[in-house]
Amino acid sequence: MMNTTTMRTPQPRRAAAAGLTLSAAALALPTASAEDWAERTTFEFGVFSDYLDTGESVSKNNAVAQGGIEYGHPGGPFLGTAVSTLDGNEQGQEVVPYLGYGFTAGEVDLSLAYEYAYYPEQDDADEGEVILGAGWRGLGAELAYMANADDSDAAGSIVYALGYGFDVAEDIALDATIGYDDPDDASGDAFWELGVSRAVDVGEISLVYGSRDESGAQDVFVAGYSVSF
Repeated sequence: MMNTTTMRTPQPRRAAAAGLTLSAAALALPTASAEDWAERTTFEFGVFSDYLDTGESVSKNNAVAQGGIEYGHPGGPFLGTAVSTLDGNEQGQEVVPYLGYGFTAGEVDLSLAYEYAYYPEQDDADEGEVILGAGWRGLGAELAYMANADDSDAAGSIVYALGYGFDVAEDIALDATIGYDDPDDASGDAFWELGVSRAVDVGEISLVYGSRDESGAQDVFVAGYSVSF
């Protein structure tokens, strides 16, 4: 979910899910039986040595625990919520509800989503992004536009990302992402992330490296374990 470099399918940057309208998603929910709900709902939990986003640490190099739930309807609408701890002190937690719509055009997977990042322990930190994603045969592209933010300087920022993921063995995958973080009020910075993951008997272990072309930026290495069901 959050600590991921793979872009095999379009997904919101933080919530790592694919897909638009709340009304469409909400109307779809009551039509599902209890069995359908279980089949279309995904839960995920993970622990990571850091929280990596656009090539930099979000948690001040502290370990984090992350979890999420997502419901996806066969017709395309989806919604979910992802939660992460941050530095354990003044940063508190990050809560990211999201919703969207995904569909396929030929061999291309497309999605449009909105996610709202809420920080209950921080002042003037909440922000919402509109995210357009596309995926084709392991290749993914994404554009995330900061539609609204408590910090007015952050509004209007755009993140562009291009990634590729593939399996090198039955239980081992490699992923790479390059991107450009373009703030509305400052010069932008390129970033990149490389990751390897391996499926184990229960869950998945991963190792990710990320960095940014920014003065004073630190390279970030993230080890993690996650399980989904």
